[in-house]
Amino acid sequence: MSKLELLKEIKGANQDYEWYPTMREIIEAMYWDVVNSEPYSYINKSFLDIGAGNGKVFKVIEEIAEKQKEDKNKFFFASKYAIEKSQVLLNALDEDIYIIGTDFWQQTLIDKKVDIIFSNPPYSQYAAWVEKIIKEANCEHIYLVIPKRWGGNRGIANALKLRRAKVKIIKDFTFENSEDRKARAKVSLIRIDLSKKGEWKYRKSPDIDPFEAWFDEVFQFEIKDNEEDKTEWEIKREKRQKIKELVKGGNLVERLEELYNNAFRHLIDNYKAVSKLDADLLEELGVSVKGLRESLKKKIEGLKHLYWQELFDNMDTITDRLTSKSRKAMLEKLTRHTSVDFNSQNAYAVVIWAIKNANKYFDEQLLEVYYQLSDRDNVRLYRSNKRIIEDGWRYEKRNMSHYSLDYRIVHHFYQAFSPYDWDTVNKLYRDAAVFINDVITIAKNLGFQVTDRAESFYWEPGKKNEFMMANGEVFAEIKAFKNGNIHFKFNKKFMKAFNLEAARLNKWIKSPKEASEEFDISLEEATEMFGKNFTLLPSTMKNLLPSDIEVEEKSNELTEEERPACFAEGRLF
Repeated sequence: MSKLELLKEIKGANQDYEWYPTMREIIEAMYWDVVNSEPYSYINKSFLDIGAGNGKVFKVIEEIAEKQKEDKNKFFFASKYAIEKSQVLLNALDEDIYIIGTDFWQQTLIDKKVDIIFSNPPYSQYAAWVEKIIKEANCEHIYLVIPKRWGGNRGIANALKLRRAKVKIIKDFTFENSEDRKARAKVSLIRIDLSKKGEWKYRKSPDIDPFEAWFDEVFQFEIKDNEEDKTEWEIKREKRQKIKELVKGGNLVERLEELYNNAFRHLIDNYKAVSKLDADLLEELGVSVKGLRESLKKKIEGLKHLYWQELFDNMDTITDRLTSKSRKAMLEKLTRHTSVDFNSQNAYAVVIWAIKNANKYFDEQLLEVYYQLSDRDNVRLYRSNKRIIEDGWRYEKRNMSHYSLDYRIVHHFYQAFSPYDWDTVNKLYRDAAVFINDVITIAKNLGFQVTDRAESFYWEPGKKNEFMMANGEVFAEIKAFKNGNIHFKFNKKFMKAFNLEAARLNKWIKSPKEASEEFDISLEEATEMFGKNFTLLPSTMKNLLPSDIEVEEKSNELTEEERPACFAEGRLF
């Protein structure tokens, strides 16, 4: 979509919000200021763009770095974060940009620690934006594109004084020659330093902690700090159970938001009430400002984590279809950002991200399990594949292509049985049980409703266990042996579907016709099974998304370049 088309779309959706994309020359000036301020050749910084638009700032910085010669300093992103209100522009952002908020005024920057914050705020509200950013920013440097008249604003001056910040005007610009959207605005690119120069060029955190500044501004305590302070241990399990009981009926996200806001207001009101108590009485009780501040900080963090965790627990439509490795990777990625403010807009952004990325996981994990089963004795070459399988092939199986798996498979583990109960599932070695359950997850995603799991059986060496499906057919006969081998005899129809999907995702076959020509499957069966791996649609998550939010559908197929990288790195974004 062109810039003009994008502008028309956001205007048509009434989501303009004074979007004037930052000019390239401004971004270049910021890039070189960052590079020239650091003594290192390669500068990795986490970067937050407030009002990110379509992500132009990230793209231009990456383009500049890519064009620099090897002997020049370069600026790279350690992490990319954004706050953007327009749903149209949110959909235009690259997937590796993590959305940590939508409506700027509903966000708290205090607990969002990054290296650099950038903002080109709406000019009708620039003073209020800048004051909030300066007061709450938890970073080393802030770069702002704001009207040249900013220097006379009292609110900005007070915020700078509160944070003991230093300001440098990088350069003045005008939007009259903007490549995206022209305007008469005359602006300055300024840098605000929140940390002083120290022994290692810059200190890694601001001199004035934003949480302490906010705390001292909101809560007017007049008591002495006490070194001996303790934080309250939160009983998370009981609190989460109470939330589950209260969340009944209606839209889950909106109900969680309501409960979170009530709990947050109650928490703040309690601390405000404490701040009005007699200072001498608090001191006699051993209550310190420092202790209260740290306690509130921990409670806010715990409250956010509590409600984000409840949202994640209700994403079972996604997580139940993930293998153990994929589930761990996705939940780690999601829970890593539980410092993000909990509100409906942020929750919807997280759900949308999960929907956009889930289908990649479903396909990647199918191939991952397929490769794990692809030992030399378990494979059969396609009719068109005349290569000889060497003895060492099992160690380079991802370089092998155009083969299918037999429905009888021998898979080897370091051990299948363990004398220690803590390391087993009904006597079966835990890693083996996890792998069997991962295979069942793949089968369910292919439409085979397996009703048993590894923990459904008591395991004995050489004993056959039959895993059944809802239609009464046997999905697999599985035996485990003391030498670590596990023998699978799979349902033939499942193995056909498994082979076909692996071939499609690997681009070994491109049509049902090719599949019927290459291995033992009829054209009718191939047509029925082609592209059968589960694909998540936004409508599947209707309990977590309102009807007025649309999620862009994207292809879940990986390119040739993407496929090996995602396995090697285990990446999410």
